[in-house]
Amino acid sequence: MTDQDSNDTRSAKLKQRPSHLEVGGKFAPIENRFEYEKGMESLPPQERELVKELTNFAELCKYFEEHNRKLDVSFAEAVKQAAKLPLEERTARIREINQRLMAALEDAGEGTQVRN
Repeated sequence: MTDQDSNDTRSAKLKQRPSHLEVGGKFAPIENRFEYEKGMESLPPQERELVKELTNFAELCKYFEEHNRKLDVSFAEAVKQAAKLPLEERTARIREINQRLMAALEDAGEGTQVRN
């Protein structure tokens, strides 16, 4: 299997969402901004900061998907590794990943594949 085949297979698996992530599911996206803000306010400050960064990450991924830009699987791996870190370090790592994604927007616009 080539690297491209491996990336395509992983991408296909990521698009298959479990039912609890679908609308109405326990972990479904919150469409109502008021509900989102209410939930954010109830979190301790450090957790709130992490959720903000994770929300930014999700929005960046959505942007890339909507514009048919491929993200290298290394971004998913970096987030997976960040999940193992203590809360403050995890927040900083996700923020760093987001900054790399933002910096990559210009490159992605030129048709190159984005790498972490």
